[in-house]
Formats: sequence, structure tokens, C-alpha cells
Amino acid sequence: MTNEEGEPATSNRRVIHAACVTHGGPEGFANVVLRKLNGEIELDPHATGACVLRFDEEAATVMRDQLTEWLG
Repeated sequence: MTNEEGEPATSNRRVIHAACVTHGGPEGFANVVLRKLNGEIELDPHATGACVLRFDEEAATVMRDQLTEWLG
């Protein structure tokens, strides 16, 4: 099984379709790569590696809890 980039799909990596408010473009223009690496969570906006956000478990838990609150 492969992901949308033709790479092997793994349980530690997901591509999330998003829109970039800053740069514009259609939905899916700014795909976000989400992966778990060495116990930390990484978000790669635009899937380019140019700016990667890394969260430890505590920060990722805060994000999860906030999203759960907002989305119900």
C-alpha cells in the first residue's frame, strides 16, 4: 500500500489535506505531513520540510485535548 506521494504507507505517517490561508490556493493545496518520530509528533506544513513543527508528548496531548474540545 502506498500513500498519495507514492511512498510506502506506515502507521507513523499521515498526509492531511488543508488549505493555506496565507498563500491561498484550493483545498488540498497545503498538504500537511503528520508523523510520529522517536516518540515525538512532527507537523510538516506544505509537505516540503522547509518548516517542521515538533511536539513532545505533553504538547501533543494539549493539542489533542483542544481539538477535541473544539470539534466535540
